[in-house]
Amino acid sequence: MQMKMKVGIGLMALGVVVWTAWTGWKRTRRVGPVDVAVTLAAGQSVTRSFTLNYDGRYLIEVATEKTDAAEAELKELRAEWRVWSGPREVMNGSTAEAHSIPQRSSGLTRVIGEFNGRAAQTYQLQVRFLEDAPELAAAKPRLKVVVSGLATENLNAASVLMFSIVFICELFGLILLGVAIWAKTRSPSGIKTR
Repeated sequence: MQMKMKVGIGLMALGVVVWTAWTGWKRTRRVGPVDVAVTLAAGQSVTRSFTLNYDGRYLIEVATEKTDAAEAELKELRAEWRVWSGPREVMNGSTAEAHSIPQRSSGLTRVIGEFNGRAAQTYQLQVRFLEDAPELAAAKPRLKVVVSGLATENLNAASVLMFSIVFICELFGLILLGVAIWAKTRSPSGIKTR
């Protein structure tokens, strides 16, 4: 087998291996480690433990279905939150503070807190609601912890980079393979005689 053919096949195989590995790794990333239904009643507390496998800025959100009543009450929602990693408190805050803009979603979302998370660390989140929010009950409220839009954009940018690497490997592999096949058919030993 010609060297060009070997290199061409090798480049194409490399492209397949890189894309398969990247896709497999990306599927294992949990960008939303917490997603639970909640009751938004005064004094109600929700506590959840979770382990991250992706470094980034994480948003603590309350998400609901989209209704006019829910939109007005979600803006007025009052809550306090704390995040621990082991015995150490990582961050705390309340809805009275300004927070990042939520990611786009089909429903309504209010960011009530945010923290920097590290992969392979276990965290504990506690959220305590300070007032009743009866209008939100019909909108099926959920408490979520999700990676911020910036971290998601970084993941998407890395996907574009990986796709470019794979495309270049496949393209040059096909070109080298085509040149090798064409050269073989044009060589004296490859010309057919009658």
